[in-house]
Formats: sequence, C-alpha cells, structure tokens
Amino acid sequence: MDSNKILLTSMLAATTAFAATAYQNQVGFLTNGPKHIAVTDAAGKEIIFKDADGKTALTVTAPDAILWESANEEASLVNFSELTTPGTYQAYLDGEAIGHPIIISDNALEGVTKASLKFFYFQRSSTELTEEFAGKYARAMGTPDTAVMYHPSTGRTDLTSTFNGAKGWYDAGDYGKYIVNSGISTYTLLQLYQHNKDYFDTLDLNIPESKNDVPDILDEIRWNIEWMLTMQDSDGGVFHKLTTKQFAGMVLPEKVVKQRYAIGKSVTATWDFVGVTALAADIYKPFDPEFAAKCAQAAADARWWARENPRAYYSQPSDVGTGTYSDGNAIDEKIWGSAELFRITGKPEFLEEVLRNPISKQRSKLPAWQTVYALAAFTIATNPHLFGEAEVDSSRNLIFTLADSYIDMPDNGYGLAIDNADFYWGSNSAVANKGMVLIHAYILSKEKKYLDAAQGLLDYLLGRNPLDISYLTGWGVNQVLHPHHRPSEGDTVEMPVPGMLVGGPNSSANDCAKSHIDADAPAKSYYDNSCSYATNEVAINWNAPFAYLAGSLQAIAATGKVYEVGASKPEPYDLDAIAVTKPGAKIRAAGNRLIFKNGAVQVEKTLRDGSIRYFNLKGAISKGNR
Repeated sequence: MDSNKILLTSMLAATTAFAATAYQNQVGFLTNGPKHIAVTDAAGKEIIFKDADGKTALTVTAPDAILWESANEEASLVNFSELTTPGTYQAYLDGEAIGHPIIISDNALEGVTKASLKFFYFQRSSTELTEEFAGKYARAMGTPDTAVMYHPSTGRTDLTSTFNGAKGWYDAGDYGKYIVNSGISTYTLLQLYQHNKDYFDTLDLNIPESKNDVPDILDEIRWNIEWMLTMQDSDGGVFHKLTTKQFAGMVLPEKVVKQRYAIGKSVTATWDFVGVTALAADIYKPFDPEFAAKCAQAAADARWWARENPRAYYSQPSDVGTGTYSDGNAIDEKIWGSAELFRITGKPEFLEEVLRNPISKQRSKLPAWQTVYALAAFTIATNPHLFGEAEVDSSRNLIFTLADSYIDMPDNGYGLAIDNADFYWGSNSAVANKGMVLIHAYILSKEKKYLDAAQGLLDYLLGRNPLDISYLTGWGVNQVLHPHHRPSEGDTVEMPVPGMLVGGPNSSANDCAKSHIDADAPAKSYYDNSCSYATNEVAINWNAPFAYLAGSLQAIAATGKVYEVGASKPEPYDLDAIAVTKPGAKIRAAGNRLIFKNGAVQVEKTLRDGSIRYFNLKGAISKGNR
C-alpha cells in the first residue's frame, strides 16, 4: 500500500473518532470557491490543514466561537479559502484529526449535480428502468397510466372513458403525479438550464436519451412536460393530479395495480401549467419547434380557462386520500404564468394580469409550491428589455429583499443563513430555495457575497450541520440511509436510490420522528428512518432547488460565465396562432381595451362621438387622438 493510501486510511479512521468536533461539506469544495468548517472548542487555537503527504498546507487560527441558536451550540467558523490547490486534505486540532477528509477540485460539485438530476430519471413513471441506466436500481415498469379514468371531481360526465396519462415523475416518496408540485419543480429545472446553457449542453446524465442531440437535462424535463400536457382537458383547464384514490404501500411501482384517476381541475394547477409550458415553448424551440409550438398553444388555452374559472380551487374529494396541494389564492400563479406567456409573445393582453397585480417586496416570500411570487419576480427581473421599468424594479426589490434578509441574519458559528423559523416540513427545501434566491441576486448584481452565502447553504445540506450528516442519499461520509421512499424500501438493494434530498429537520414532526424533536435545537430534530415522512421523505420540489443550487455553483465555476440579464430574447410566437380572444367569447366594448402604444400599455377609450382617446393605467390622459 502506498503512502497516500495509508494516509487516507488513517484520515478515515480519525474521522470516526473525532467527527463530533468539526462539521463540513463532506463531498467537496470548488478550487476557487469559499471553504469553511465549523469547529467546536477551538477558539484561538491553530487549525492545521495537511495534504495527502502529511505536509502542512495551511494554518488558520480559529476565531471566537459564536452560538448558533438553531443547534444550541457554539462553534468557530474556520475559513480556509486560501487553500486553492486541488487535492485531499485533513484538518488537525491539537495534533488530532478533526472532521472528514477535505476534497478540493475544479469539479467538486459535478457529482452531486448529476446525482440530483438523475434522481428524476429514477422517479419516472410508465417505463422500465433498465440496468444500463439504473444499475442495481433497475426495476420493472409500473403505473403505465395508459388508461386513466376521470374522477367525478374533474367535472367530466364520461366517467367510464379513459385517457392516456403516461410519463411524468412520481412526485415524492409515493406514486402520485401532481401538476402543482410539478409546476415549480419543472420550472426550476428549466431555469437551471436557461441560466447555464454552456455547462448543461454537454453534461451526460446517462439516461436513455443521452445519445441524441438534445441536452440530457432537457430530455429528462421533457419526460415530465409530456405528462403535464396529457393532463389538459379539452376546454383548456388542467386536472389537478393523477393518483390512485389512496396511497400505495411501501412497494415497487409494478405492485401498484389499483385504478388511477385524474382528480380535480383547479385554477392553481392551470396557472402553474401556463408558467411551465410557456417557458418550455421558448427553451425547446431550437431543438423541436413542433413540440415548442404545442407547449405555447397549450399555455394560451390554459390561460383562458384559468381566467374564466378564477375560483376553481381544489377541494379534496371524500373518497381520496392522496396529496392535496390545495391553495386558496391563485394571484401569484396568475402573475407568474402571465409573465411567462407575455415573454414569449410580446402581446400586451398577456401583460394585463401582471399590471393588475404588481410585484411588491411586501410579497417577498421564499419560493414554494403554494407561493410562487418569486418565480414571477425571477422572470421579470431577468428580462428588463421586455418588461417596464416599474415592474423590473419591483421584481428586483423583491429578490434583493429576500436575499439581503439572509445575508443580514445574525452571525453564528456555523456561518449559515438559517434560523429557527426554517425548520418545518421540508426544511432542506427551504435551504435550497434560499440558495436559488441568492444566486438570482448574484446574477442581477454580480456581488460575490450572494454567491458565497449560497455556497454556505449547500455546505449545510452536505454536512456542515450539527448532525454531521449529508442529507443527499449516496453522497458524503455520513449520509442518509433510510429515506421515506417507496422504491428504496420496496427493492432488495441495501442502499437507497442515490441523489435524493430528504426533507430534513422538522421541529413540528408528528410521525415517528416526534420523539426526536429537540425543542432547544430545531436543527437536530431529525430521524433517519423510513417511517418518518415528516423529516425523511423525498420530493421533486426539494430536489429541483438543490439541483439548481449545486448545478449553478458548479456551472459558474466551470465556465467562468454568469447568466447575462436580458440575454434571453425569444422570437415571438405567431400572434395569430395564440388566440387573444377566446372563440365564442364576447368582445369587450370599444373604449375598454388595453393596447400597447408609445412603449407602454394604455387604455383605449372610444367616445360617443367616435373619437378615440388614450389613458395610462392611472387614468391620466395620454397624447394621441385620432
């Protein structure tokens, strides 16, 4: 055995004995990125970093320890960012190894980026996962969804008929497919590609479509979009979800043989559908114009149904027990969907909803399936050439209000923009979505502080936390082993499917993790057991922001490029192909229509004498009579 292997073996042995004194990203650090570990009982002491040959590469004096209330622990945040030579290192305190081996590499985050995206392949419905692409996690096809029935809640009268609802991703640890959650998840992944095309154009995910000329990430996303398109009814509305009436057991999908239904039709699902398909119409146009045009038309048709059914909120039928994803307010979804539809058409009628419900920093909320104001702000702020100055400024303010609130959190020994309020169901998703907001702030400002804070949040998810655990299955020295995930529980493989971000600490867990709640340290309220859906389930809307966070950090480091604001200038779709007036609908009386004139949206009024006057949206008269 050579000396390098001997040293690495001793490093790993030391890890077991001293892991409790240092907490770090267990996967790897980017060569030129920020690098921190949180160390307890180290204030004022020297932390020595040695390379694989045992030579001292860097010595850092640990700063004063600071309490992180969420962990109920004091720690010193040790900055070793000066270490920029790729390799494997180990930290030492008082002559003893602390923490885990430290990996520094130009591509340190590529593995977790690929894994978190490959997760979506493992969640595919209606297909066999073959050994060529799934390895030991290969499984037979389950839930083909080629004969889906209509539940009475859809409003359909032909309840004995069926439709083809194939493809799509299983939503979480169960086998349901939900439009609302698919909305934010699919959009997040589309934005990941949109912002980092140079990197993802060539990233190989080893999926069945990898040998075609389309980027793998777009092939994977399309699998879900094609299912979403099947969920649009003939009137333009979108069914809320496709599930069995009750959750299946902890079995593989081929064991799920009960009838599956389209259930409900909701305004929130429909507006979410608009946002996704409109963005898809832009992104897929260079690769498949016909598919892109289909998405554009679907978005326009859905928009009309949503406008005509503004209070069609989802209500769970009494005979259904699967996920609800109910939301009693669709304003945010409406703004988001309308902004995306306007972006691909330039038609002012599609801007109307944005102007009626302007973005405001008072609506600054972290992105989540039920709160998508930030998604609208992302779209508007990064397209200043398409939207008005007021809308762009308001969207930027919303993003920076959120991002700065994370930056301005009180200092803590773990160096994290996380506090007690973040530890609810899916807390790791909140952390990843904070990272997504911070990266948008970096794109808009190019200020490094936002990117560094985003890296800190990724470090938390990969091990810089008081439980010394990597919350991404398959990655890290101490990784999650028992997620609440039916395929992982139903197969015969000991290790769970890799690349899944689990929900994380939940200070209000009401399942088997209830006895693991630490009221004094919510960051420790976690139970690595498949019985805990409240702390250990997986979900596509948790993996998507993780992929955006890790993938963006890796792409920016690898390419040296940052998304250019205003760079996306889609060629407008043929306006005649997207009806502005729904066939059969009454035309609004002359004098009450919005038009685009002199660079702004104005109200055109026809007076009784036949003359036409123009007013801005505040009612002030504008120039231009005829």
